Amino acid sequence: MRSQVLEEAGEVLKPSSTLPGLIDELQAEMRRSPRRSHLHELARNRIEAPHEIIDWAKRDRRWSFTLAEIMNEPVAMPRELAARLLVAIVDELEQEREAFADEVDGNAEIERAVVAD
Repeated sequence: MRSQVLEEAGEVLKPSSTLPGLIDELQAEMRRSPRRSHLHELARNRIEAPHEIIDWAKRDRRWSFTLAEIMNEPVAMPRELAARLLVAIVDELEQEREAFADEVDGNAEIERAVVAD
């Protein structure tokens, strides 16, 4: 799940900010302050290449469905769409982490995937 995001998203953003790093940052922020508006603003400010994030999500089997759901609502700018997508991804990953917290150590899986790249 999460490892697929890490494997395929490593080059989505410019070198100063990777998609996995941004997702990790948003997840940490969600744990501190679960206000979606705050996460959305943080994502919007950190995104450097919104078209690349959107294109990546279109190609990804899992996140293309999330993107399609978000695109049902009117969105004026690519940066806004990418920010909504990232918040939705983080939300879904956090729900999975909470659901499987007793069974799987998700942080260890993320660390293995990052080191493997």
